[in-house]
Amino acid sequence: MHVVNNIDEVNASSIRQLVGEHRTVVIKNKNPVSPEKLIAFYKELGNVVKQNDKVTGTIATGELVRVRQNGLFAGKDDGELEWHSAGMNRTGHDDIVAMYMNQPAESGGDTHFTDHQSAWQDLDDETKDLCRKLKSKVVTYNATMKLEKMHYKNVFSDEQTMMEFRDIDGKTSFEKQTPRKDLVTKHPINGKEGLYFPWSVIRGFAGLDHKEQHDLYYMLKSHTLQYTSTHTWDAYDIVLSDQHHSLHKRDAYVGDRELWRAGICLRPKAEFVEEWTCESLMSEAS
Repeated sequence: MHVVNNIDEVNASSIRQLVGEHRTVVIKNKNPVSPEKLIAFYKELGNVVKQNDKVTGTIATGELVRVRQNGLFAGKDDGELEWHSAGMNRTGHDDIVAMYMNQPAESGGDTHFTDHQSAWQDLDDETKDLCRKLKSKVVTYNATMKLEKMHYKNVFSDEQTMMEFRDIDGKTSFEKQTPRKDLVTKHPINGKEGLYFPWSVIRGFAGLDHKEQHDLYYMLKSHTLQYTSTHTWDAYDIVLSDQHHSLHKRDAYVGDRELWRAGICLRPKAEFVEEWTCESLMSEAS
């Protein structure tokens, strides 16, 4: 995690490099930042995802989404939100999630971040060679599933919202599901390898027997959780979180906490190539 001061004194190019280097960048601000100013800054970093009217809690022109109790990404009843990243089960996703704290909680509500690039670097060569060959088996959902049965029940506020949440190419999460994702990827900013390992939606690895999958899964989960940092929010903080080699989670909290979230894509829309159709996913997801 890297901390800088004042949105007016930072350079978009240097901020992108810092995200690639540190996975999490905090911008401390003493004064409120307007939605319009936030969006303008985010657009200097990349393309900002715009949600449609069916996604609840949008402000400004739809690029910012309110995250609060009883809304999108509300989490559990006490506000806790488990480890996750953008696009855990889909092709093409946000490169960076930007979070602005409009109103901190009275207590609690810290956000924790993992660093899967540093975790990758500390693995032995034999494990690295194995991981490079593997695709993770990812949980997918379909329109007939009840939301309460899904991991996503503590992320999205309702099933309709889940089906309508969109990426930069305008396609919904449901349309972009994939049952397989590479376990090791190269970061779009610095080109370095790291683990793409959102373990909460991974159910094993293609090509390994059951014991091998079990052992590797729990070893990687334990290993990556050793590379964590914590941010305690002040009002007007901005946090830019890498969505390739990092996960994040939120602690339970008390009070009327409100955060504004935006998804930022560093790559042009043309690079969001679809490898799977929605129909094929249902047969491939086993």
